[in-house]
Amino acid sequence: MKMLAPCAAIVLGTVLATSPALSEPRNAVAVANFDFLDTSGEVRDQKAEHDRRLKELLDYLRQQLSGSGKLDIVDLPCQSSQCTATDPGFEKLSEQAKQAGAHFVIIGIVKKTSTLIGWIEYSVLNVVDQRAVCGELISYRDDTDESWRRAAKFSAGQILNRCKLAAQGR
Repeated sequence: MKMLAPCAAIVLGTVLATSPALSEPRNAVAVANFDFLDTSGEVRDQKAEHDRRLKELLDYLRQQLSGSGKLDIVDLPCQSSQCTATDPGFEKLSEQAKQAGAHFVIIGIVKKTSTLIGWIEYSVLNVVDQRAVCGELISYRDDTDESWRRAAKFSAGQILNRCKLAAQGR
């Protein structure tokens, strides 16, 4: 009987900690495709490489945000096409995100300024009023698959830790 009480307390604690009803609610977030701008002036045409890297960066960013357990990532209807802040624009992206059930939409641009320096600039918008909740300009070094992947991972961490989307009201 003496062992039953501690065992019951452990089981009850485990059930309460893993219970969906008591877990922190997760906000739904849409991640729009990012625009890309190359002002490096390099002679070699790298469009195909950059298009592939941009897609992989966004896939990895979405995976990192979703895998955090803090956010639910929803797809935008335009996701398979341009679907950026430039086209169709952040107002339409916000409306699509709201219709998809998202509370926030992440927009951004990747800028390559030289062979050695790139930037990711992102903003997180509340879909109700299209106001920026947070945003940042992040630099990364090199123009390789690995450097873009590290930049996506770092950006996801910044969004999760600095934007506090899980704690934002609905």
